Amino acid sequence: MEISPGKLIRIFPRDNPRSLLYAALNWLVPALCLSCQRQIEADGSPFCEQCYTQLPFQQDCCRRCGQLLVADMDHCGRCLQHPPAFDLCFCPFRYQDPIADHLRKFKYQGKPEQARPLAQLLATEILATQLTIPELLIPVPLHPAKLRQRGFNQSWQLTRHLSRRLGIPCCNSLIVKTRVTPPQAQQKWQQRLTNVRGSFKLSRRPNVRHIAIVDDVVTTGSTAAEISKILKKYGVDYVQVWAVAHTV
Repeated sequence: MEISPGKLIRIFPRDNPRSLLYAALNWLVPALCLSCQRQIEADGSPFCEQCYTQLPFQQDCCRRCGQLLVADMDHCGRCLQHPPAFDLCFCPFRYQDPIADHLRKFKYQGKPEQARPLAQLLATEILATQLTIPELLIPVPLHPAKLRQRGFNQSWQLTRHLSRRLGIPCCNSLIVKTRVTPPQAQQKWQQRLTNVRGSFKLSRRPNVRHIAIVDDVVTTGSTAAEISKILKKYGVDYVQVWAVAHTV
């Protein structure tokens, strides 16, 4: 599915003539904070103000790969010597609770409905950071066998909600997974680098120059790097990686 470009549209904003309808819907079906279940504004953050301030925000990280930095720098030593194929990694949170708990429920406990609030949270952070907006969003694909097993691709669920919220076109078929690979979470760092090598292919040449790859969690970045190599080989100039969290 592809979504045509458009402007960011907030659902029933208060300065809209439909604000009464917004208020009515919020009263009939109140939005609740993901953590404490307090009632919140339906078109705002999925967390209440108090819970939002307690989230594990990612700070002092490498702008290129997203890894935590031990010195006051923009890039880590690894990226200065051997930069990944992608150009920027944006993960606003560390993979710690409560973010990690929501991502685990979303991915492993069959709760695709979690995609909407998580994408809403990610979109809010993207806009606040004023990242350069890409021409196209694509998810990290799943192999068909893994997709049948899980029932949904968590990266695609995030991508399509981000697309609607940010007004950026998205595509679910540009990159395909060609072979089943062991779960990255069970691999050591070096194994993860070789694990995904040659496991993706391009379905058609991209007609855009700037793409963002969307995933739920970034670990070593090896999956995104492998996809980025393919994209850049076929004409993409700039690749961002967007995810909700980065492992510590």
